[in-house]
Amino acid sequence: MEAPRLLHAMSADLNKTATPPLAQEVGRYAEAPVPPSLRGIFACQWMHVLPADAGGTSPLLVVPDGSIDLQWIDGVVRVAGPDRQPHAEALRPGAQVLGLRFHPGAAAAWLGVDMSALADRRVALRDLWGARAAACLAADSSAQFVQRVAARPQPAANLTPDAAMAEAFRLLQSGMAPEDSPLRWLSERLQQPERTLRRRFVKHFGYGPQTLARLLRYQRFLRLARAEPSTPLARLAAEAGYADQPHLARESRRLAGRPPSALPRDQASATLTFGQRDA
Repeated sequence: MEAPRLLHAMSADLNKTATPPLAQEVGRYAEAPVPPSLRGIFACQWMHVLPADAGGTSPLLVVPDGSIDLQWIDGVVRVAGPDRQPHAEALRPGAQVLGLRFHPGAAAAWLGVDMSALADRRVALRDLWGARAAACLAADSSAQFVQRVAARPQPAANLTPDAAMAEAFRLLQSGMAPEDSPLRWLSERLQQPERTLRRRFVKHFGYGPQTLARLLRYQRFLRLARAEPSTPLARLAAEAGYADQPHLARESRRLAGRPPSALPRDQASATLTFGQRDA
């Protein structure tokens, strides 16, 4: 089966060219719990079904959110590594994407590779595991893919996220003052040397604390914007942890390719009954 055609990640060029629509604006999306045997490693499973009448393949923009996913796309299994910048990719109309989202700090041990090697990349599981990926690759449906992942034997050491990294993620997700240094702030709270903390971050997240703090702060803004559609952007910027509204505007262009005023402030995408495909 031919792998889905991917486009290169975009960064500064987003400000100079026509910006693709956000992936969250297109198609139908749902989340569900993973089977019990996978709950120590994966936070959830999600499904995104693109419209069948899209009229051809066109790129969608994925906003970096601090997560790492194992994905099944029409029979192709890949790892979506940690993004530091928006990533544009094109999938066929009607494509079904099933994702297993790793808990923070869980992906490196389960996959057997440092996340720094996967930063800003989409990598076929076959390229990471070789013959060991055969069982997962043989799935004929997204549901069977999840079953095969759940049935795959794993050493006990690979089934528990790094506790310190999970706590670091939680702390950054809860927010910090704009003037604080994420590395120093975490070092004080986790009581770990800054050098050790940075090294562990690169292994488990693919980048340092400052990058993760930026991504999670922007995700916090997006959640607030959808929950409070009538709240002025200046207030949302302050609530999300930005120094001011211009700070938010700069970050929005860097991470989503558009100003915050151009973002949707209603339901991210149409809801989907989990496991359902578009007709």
